[in-house]
Amino acid sequence: MNKAVKVKQIVLGEGKPKICVPLTEPDIASLRVKLKEVRAAAHDLVEFRADRLRLLNDPEIMNQALQTLHEELPDDPILFTIRTSVEMDEIELTSEVYETLCRRAVESGLIDLIDIELSRGLPLVEKLVGAAHAAGVKAVVSCHLRDVTPETDVMVNCLRTMQSAGADIAKLAVMPRCERDVLRLLDATLTMKEDPDACPVITMAMGPLGALSRISGALTGSVLTFGAVGNTSAPGQLPAAALKKIIDLL
Repeated sequence: MNKAVKVKQIVLGEGKPKICVPLTEPDIASLRVKLKEVRAAAHDLVEFRADRLRLLNDPEIMNQALQTLHEELPDDPILFTIRTSVEMDEIELTSEVYETLCRRAVESGLIDLIDIELSRGLPLVEKLVGAAHAAGVKAVVSCHLRDVTPETDVMVNCLRTMQSAGADIAKLAVMPRCERDVLRLLDATLTMKEDPDACPVITMAMGPLGALSRISGALTGSVLTFGAVGNTSAPGQLPAAALKKIIDLL
């Protein structure tokens, strides 16, 4: 089994897969409302989808949003994510702007983990991983393949590339076109789990066909799954309450 990563009170890579609730609200007022729902929901940590926030480039607005998260969920680890059009159908940002926003987040002292897109290129990934580690923030290096599911060895190599770039946790999301695509993703995940030198991984097959991948972490080794409270942030995401029931049963 691969190495575990401790973040606040949770350990990713030990025990049951952890449940992360994405927060996709566009402003501070709606964020406060959503956080009241999240407090009462089954979850272990939250993902702040900063790309969904209006006035993303305003440092004061961003800092206010992160402060709000700390006030409302003081014990929850916070994963900071800017998902862009480089990987998914989200906002368009130059690499310079992307780097600036990520650096502001890790230097704020208000986040615990940061998502760094692999497709931004290894030089920038390694710079941002270094900045995160210097600030005591864990790095989740991610790769989202919105149209395909590669062969198993390609997926394993992708996860290992993220680890080599300094990732504390490597994340891979793929789009399955058939049942065997899902099985190949599970196989790649298990391969990483069986490697004692591998970092923890988060994997998922998106869309309805990939739902199995979101509940099978206890078997395959995916250490975290994303569950919705209200709106989903990705195709095929399941409600957090249902995830908890299924994971506990398994």
